[in-house]
Amino acid sequence: MNQTENILIVQDVTVSFDGFVVLDHLDFSVDYGELRFLIGPNGAGKTTLLDVITGKTKPASGSIIFDGAGEGADMLRHPEQQLIRHGVHLNQRQSAEDVATRAEHSLVRNGISRKFQTPSVFPSLSVYDNVGVAACFRRPPLSLYRGMPPRETGMVEHTLEQVGIIDRRDDKAGTLSHGEKQWLEIAMLLVQQPQLLLLDEPVAGMTRRERDRTGYLLEDIVKDRSVVVVEHDMQFVRQFAKVVTVLHLGRVLSEGPMELVQQDPQVVEAYLGHNKARASAEPAPVQN
Repeated sequence: MNQTENILIVQDVTVSFDGFVVLDHLDFSVDYGELRFLIGPNGAGKTTLLDVITGKTKPASGSIIFDGAGEGADMLRHPEQQLIRHGVHLNQRQSAEDVATRAEHSLVRNGISRKFQTPSVFPSLSVYDNVGVAACFRRPPLSLYRGMPPRETGMVEHTLEQVGIIDRRDDKAGTLSHGEKQWLEIAMLLVQQPQLLLLDEPVAGMTRRERDRTGYLLEDIVKDRSVVVVEHDMQFVRQFAKVVTVLHLGRVLSEGPMELVQQDPQVVEAYLGHNKARASAEPAPVQN
């Protein structure tokens, strides 16, 4: 693996729970500015991989090399660079380090952010204030009483515009639709300027129109960072994925362009074939 091209390298990582191996000497990497989709059957190790990358689970062996540690904090020290697009902070890389033993909060501060499947927002706060709270997470607690400086205000405005919910800025987050809450949580992560964004089933429960909009949003935000998406919606994956990694039994079963991966006999047998069988067994939607 070439560390000059990778923002993340998961190398020979093993994780087991009560003797059951979830990740089995797994090797996985993500390039700078890449949108990578991670698919596989239930129990393949996808969520555990995200847990390991974010420090929630410590591997029994192996290393997690993150080549971007410290960049998020560095960007906040240079406000003139905050809204510059198209890979500026990808070109200001710092030395890589093994983050396998780092704490979760430390990794967030150093540029790794994660969104879980169920949106987690502050329902009683406005959309604007939700993103505002996220924007100041690196500031000392006492400084929060002084309100947001112009730099952070600009970041919040820009991020709400980017995710397409600027028109809901004054509404309570609890009044948003499920899809809008998903976009709000993505905004709350983006405003923290992560270098690596991990999204766990971001389109689950969305309408087809909302899923398409989310896909276009992912194509936009990956211009500034690397994004890893765990997803089971194969129609969504086929539409927006360029490179796909298929996990099975804690190892990489197949990896490459979606059009080639979906033709891999091993993938069809282990995952895609079962998806088709399950889809055909589901009742057809009721037409109104």
